Amino acid sequence: MTVVVTGAAGFVGQRVVRHLVRDGGTVVAVDRRRSSAAHGVWVLTADLLDADDVVTGALRGADAVIHLAGCPGVRDDRAHIDLCRARDNVDATARVLAAVPPHVPLVVASSSSVYGGCRDLRPSVETDALHPLGGYARSKVAVEQLCAERVAAGAAVTVARPFTVAGEGQRPDMALSRWIAATRAGLPVHVFGSTERRRDVTDVRQVAAALVALARLGAPGPVNIGTGVGHSLAELLDAVERTLGSRPRVEMLPAKREEVAATLADTSRLRSLIGWAPRTDLHALVRRQAGVAIHAESSSRGREAVSA
Repeated sequence: MTVVVTGAAGFVGQRVVRHLVRDGGTVVAVDRRRSSAAHGVWVLTADLLDADDVVTGALRGADAVIHLAGCPGVRDDRAHIDLCRARDNVDATARVLAAVPPHVPLVVASSSSVYGGCRDLRPSVETDALHPLGGYARSKVAVEQLCAERVAAGAAVTVARPFTVAGEGQRPDMALSRWIAATRAGLPVHVFGSTERRRDVTDVRQVAAALVALARLGAPGPVNIGTGVGHSLAELLDAVERTLGSRPRVEMLPAKREEVAATLADTSRLRSLIGWAPRTDLHALVRRQAGVAIHAESSSRGREAVSA
């Protein structure tokens, strides 16, 4: 089985590639960033919007495609960020949808942000009306609309809606990464709004496994990837303290509109499709994520010492 993974050098993409390689398949890893090749992985360094014939051929000839490439970041407020989201989220997805044959299972990454948080702590279900708050969520709704059009035409497109993915390799702009780095450096940990806000924190390893399982099915429509269990930000901070042995020095900041009170996944459809849903051991996850960050910093210092 040959699976194309776009955004293969990203946080989730790297884990998906590793999972597929362990399963013994052939992986075509597509990303604008150069990534190292491994046994069973064919690396294509390319932009999806460059109309690269090799990339297009790979998409057309795959047994399944997992499309993770995009412009991430709910809080990203750089100049021209809306143009970046339109290009890398919406236009790139349109290019992938056009290249992948309708019968080939295609999993497209959306986001739980399309819900705009859960209502009255009720888990968000795939049939809920979408209420995107902010440019990132709106771009993902636009992505989903493109996918829905393809599904209506008979294509095997699954829209994955992951909830707060965490674990080793998490992007440095995400909350847990920022809190671990700040606590280790003795700097204030910035928390938006309240430590009582809740998130359905989902282990990246299990998100990757769920994406791969969905890619084998080709079930059309949206699917939540979460645990159905909410954790308060206070619980996350406690896990950071236990892991690092140092109490985070919290500095509260005003919450923007995008900072919803709670997210929570209804996992019924995911369970019905793949037979299970992710479960997160919060303290083990934080230990793993912090351990990788500490190891990476130690290795970097060692290389600097050798070069000096």
